[in-house]
Amino acid sequence: MTAPSDDRLDSWKEIAVFLKRGVRTVQRWERSEGLPVHRHQHSKQASVYAFKNEVSSWWASRAESFEGRTETSLSSLPGLGRSRKTRLLVLPFENLSGDTSQDYMVDGFTEEMITHLARLQREKLAVIARTTAMHYKGAQKRVDRIARELGVDYILEGSVRREERGIRVTAQLIRADDQTHLWVQTYDRDLGSVLALQAEVARAIASEIHVALRPQGKDGFLRGRRTDPAAYEDYLKGRYHLNRMTSDGLAQAVSWFQRAVARDPEYSLAYASLSHALALLAMVPFDALPPRQAMPQAASAARRALELDSRLPEAHAALGVVRHHYDWDWPGAEQEYREALKLNPEYSGARIRYAWLLLSLSRGREALQEVQRAQQSAQETDPHLLVVIRATRAAAFYFARDYERCIAECLEAIDLDPSHFLLHYLLARAQARKGAMTQAGLLLQQMQKGKERIPLMEMAVGLFFAVTGHKAKATAALESLQRLATRRYVPATYIGILLAGMGDREKAFEWLEMAYEERADGLTLLNVEPMVDGLRKDVRFESLLKRLGMSGQSFANP
Repeated sequence: MTAPSDDRLDSWKEIAVFLKRGVRTVQRWERSEGLPVHRHQHSKQASVYAFKNEVSSWWASRAESFEGRTETSLSSLPGLGRSRKTRLLVLPFENLSGDTSQDYMVDGFTEEMITHLARLQREKLAVIARTTAMHYKGAQKRVDRIARELGVDYILEGSVRREERGIRVTAQLIRADDQTHLWVQTYDRDLGSVLALQAEVARAIASEIHVALRPQGKDGFLRGRRTDPAAYEDYLKGRYHLNRMTSDGLAQAVSWFQRAVARDPEYSLAYASLSHALALLAMVPFDALPPRQAMPQAASAARRALELDSRLPEAHAALGVVRHHYDWDWPGAEQEYREALKLNPEYSGARIRYAWLLLSLSRGREALQEVQRAQQSAQETDPHLLVVIRATRAAAFYFARDYERCIAECLEAIDLDPSHFLLHYLLARAQARKGAMTQAGLLLQQMQKGKERIPLMEMAVGLFFAVTGHKAKATAALESLQRLATRRYVPATYIGILLAGMGDREKAFEWLEMAYEERADGLTLLNVEPMVDGLRKDVRFESLLKRLGMSGQSFANP
C-alpha cells in the first residue's frame, strides 16, 4: 500500500523536524532504537525517507521507556495524547562594556530574562533554567550544537553594554533547527527601566514564537516594575554573589540586598533574596552565623516581601525555609513550600527544600515522590540541577538505612559532578555504615584537602575514627572541632553527634541540649540521623524529639 505524499518525510532533516530533535539524534535512534527509516534504491533520489504514521507509532511504543533520559523525556509528538512544549534557551548575554567588573550586571540581566520568560504560559513554553544556562557562559560552541545538547527549539542570545547614562541591550532570537535569525532588536535604556525592558523583550519573543502572553501569577506582570536604578544595580550585585554559593559570597549578597531595599523599600524580590541569603548563612553546610542572629532577620525580610507581593513564589519559599530550619514549625513550613510550588510548579529549589522537610519528618516515600517531580522538571528545563536532585535521593536512602542504594546513587551522581560535596559526604558515611572502612577513609582524606574548614566535614572525620576504634584520633578530631568553635560558629549539634558516636552519652546530651537552645540547623534531621541510633531508647532523646515537634515519628524505608 502506497502512503499519501503528505505522510512522507523525505530527508533526515524532515524526520528530525517531525520528531523535534536534531538530525544526529534521529540518526542514532535509527541505529539503536529501531526508528523506521527507509532508503531509496536509486542514487538520484534523496538517501532516506520515512512515513509519519510509522514514526508516530514507533514513538508511541517507546515514549514511556524514554522517561528518565534527559534528551528524550522532554516532549512528545503532536497527536499522541500530550502537547509538546516549545523549548527556549537564554544564552548568557555577552558583556561588551570592556570591564569585567560589569559581569554582575550582564549575568543579572540574563537571569532576569530567564525569570520573565519562564513566567509566561508554562503549559506552552519551557525555559531552560539559570543553573544550566550559565554553564554556556563563554563557551565557544555553535548554536546548533548547544541546541542539540539541550533539545531546544529557540535560542535567545545578546549583549549588554554599560554606558554613561544607562545600558544598551541587543537581543536576537534564533530558531534552532536551521539557525534562522527570526528577530533582532537593540534597546537603549536607563537602569531604572531595565525591568520594563526585560518585559518588553519577553513580549516580543513570545509573539515571535507564538506563545500566549498571559503570565502565570500576578496580573500585569509583563508590564515590568520601574525601580530605583541604584537599587536595581545593588540587587544584581547581590544575586551575583548569592549564586557563588560560598560563605563569603552569601555574606556579600546580604550586604548588597540590604542596600537595595534601603534604596527601594518596595522591592519585594530583593527582600525575598535577602531572606534566602541570611537563612543560608545559618544552615548546613555554611554554618557561618548563629541561627538566632540570622534567622529572625530572614523571617522579617520574607514577611516584608509577602506584604509587598503575596503571590511571589520566592518569598513563600524563603519563609518556608525559616519555619522549617529555625521555627521547627513543620505544618507552617509545609504550607509555605506548597504555596510556592502552587504559584510556580517548576520551582525546583522549593521542591527540593520540601523534600528535605519530608525526610526530616520520616515521610520518606513522599520525599522521594517530590524528588521524582523535581527530576522530571529538571530534565525539561534544568539538567545541571540533576546532581542536587540525585544527592537528595541518596540522602533519602541513607536516612532509611538503605546504604547499598545510597552508595549506588552517589556513585552514579558523582559521574555528573565529581566536585559535589554532599555526594562525597553521603558516600563516605554510607560506606562506613556498611563496613567499607578503607573506601570511606580514603574518601574522607580527599575531602579534607579543601582549603575551607567545614564543621560538618570535621564531624564526619571524627565519626569515622570513632566507629573504626581509633579513640585517640577521634578525641583529637573532637578537640579540633571545639577549637574551631572559638574562632567561628560551629553548631553544637555536630559536637553532640560526634560524642554520641564516641559512646559518651552524657556529654552528647549536654551538647544536644545546647544545640536546642541555639536552634542549630542540624537538629532538623535528628529524627532520622543513623549516627544517633544509640541514643533513641533514652528518655532524654524522646523528650528532645517531642520539643522539636517530632515525637512519635520514626524513620521509614522508602
